[in-house]
Amino acid sequence: MGTPLTVIYIPASPLGNPPADKEQLIEHHPKPLADRWNQLALRLAACCTESSKHFAAAVGAGRAPVCSATSALQPPSRAESSRPNLCPAPSHMLRSSATPRVSIFARRRGFAATASCLTALAWFGATAQPAASQDAETQMPARLAIFLDCGFCDETFIRQEMTYLDHVRDREVAGVHVLVTQENTGAGGQAQTFDLIGLGPFLGMDFSTVYTTNVDATEAEAREGFLRTLGAVLVPYLMQTPMRDRLRIDVAPSAEEASEQAQPRDDPWDHWTIEMYADGSADFESRQRSYDARYGVYVDRVTEDWKIQFRPFFNYNYDRFDREDDTIESTSRRDGFTSYVVRSISPHWSIGAFGDAFTSTFDNVHLRYRLMPAIEWNLYPYREATRRQLTVAYRIGASHIQYRDTTIYNETEQLLPEQTLSAGYQVTQPWGEVDMGVNASQYLHDLGRYSIRFDGRVNVRIAQGLSIEIGGQLELIHNQLNLPKGDADLEEVLLRRRQLETNYQGGLSFGFRYRFGSIFNNVVNTRFGGGGGQDRF
Repeated sequence: MGTPLTVIYIPASPLGNPPADKEQLIEHHPKPLADRWNQLALRLAACCTESSKHFAAAVGAGRAPVCSATSALQPPSRAESSRPNLCPAPSHMLRSSATPRVSIFARRRGFAATASCLTALAWFGATAQPAASQDAETQMPARLAIFLDCGFCDETFIRQEMTYLDHVRDREVAGVHVLVTQENTGAGGQAQTFDLIGLGPFLGMDFSTVYTTNVDATEAEAREGFLRTLGAVLVPYLMQTPMRDRLRIDVAPSAEEASEQAQPRDDPWDHWTIEMYADGSADFESRQRSYDARYGVYVDRVTEDWKIQFRPFFNYNYDRFDREDDTIESTSRRDGFTSYVVRSISPHWSIGAFGDAFTSTFDNVHLRYRLMPAIEWNLYPYREATRRQLTVAYRIGASHIQYRDTTIYNETEQLLPEQTLSAGYQVTQPWGEVDMGVNASQYLHDLGRYSIRFDGRVNVRIAQGLSIEIGGQLELIHNQLNLPKGDADLEEVLLRRRQLETNYQGGLSFGFRYRFGSIFNNVVNTRFGGGGGQDRF
């Protein structure tokens, strides 16, 4: 509990008669600091009231009454303290041989003195209430309320395991805002950044830490590690609450071998990682079926200075539709090889080179080779990328393309110099998220062949329980040099097996979410949570 402050009651009319008893003016509290404030305010109120009594008579007689807030704030002399009035008596006021002009000047000085009293009284009233409010706000709660701002967390599991916390759904009523973001590590794991922002009584208590998962960690291991990290970073806040007497810290013993295995002195792989993947799907009905398959390999090396990747990939799709008179079959392939080498040269600058080989039935590309050196600048240091980044990247190079069918420009093979410019802004803050970007590409042999793509997504918390999300993308297309001659078949159009001519494409999404009612509900009930519906509609 904080120290309660005295509440001062200011009469509606400061120029009226002051209460005869101090208890009528002030809600008494036996605190030395409160008594000093009471005495000071009482002297000021009495001074202003007394000056108002003598003002009219003094002005009529040509005298200039002088009683300001400054005189009231001075400690009284022994002679003055023996008088019932705390403001200088009329005998102490200045006198002059009054003329009409002096009388007007006296009135102005009198009004100025009264205004000073009113200003001082207003200041006393304004400072008393915020002081009491501040004392109430700094009172520590019995339980810690957290607002978990994490888009990938298993919140049901966290609520079940951390029952000693109040899990609220709006940061306005939380004591701690836990903002969690994640990025991929060079080894294939996840680096999860915990940013804890103190609110209310914990204002100014901000902490940050990083928890890293291994690439081979199971979902159970990853969420256990997340839970352990979250509990550890909340300890400074729990120590400020009555729950501090119930805290217990357990440190698991670690073998020396395990420590050396986690951070080897000599890495036999030299930061290289290899990931192979393959997945597919199949759908069957009596008169239609489809198959999809994708597989490939990621070969990566990530250090503080270098970022390298080589990736071959393969995609295959097959569809079949049986009709009464015929059968429609369609296949598509998209295969290729992408690679890049990036070098860090400063906290804000990077250089690199990108190369790829590509083939696609949809894009009418039999084989394409491309090589493009690049440079990138980040307004913020790269170490802050999980919370904010504003980047600008430029690439320039050339591509050699062999087409599957003759294009609408009667080309079967081309060498195309090109350049690209991209800019992106990403920020994750307590008030929401912003992700915006623009990408432009242009062929240098004909500057009229270009494309510009704008895309963005904004998710903002407007008020308690209310958030809005707006997203969209728009692309202006003037560089479709790969379109084949002839009209597309109906099957190719419906099954999206062929790229169609267009000069733009876009999309828009928007929505809002408003939730009200109980905000302190820590109950978890998973009954019938996994039941699937049978309604096909």
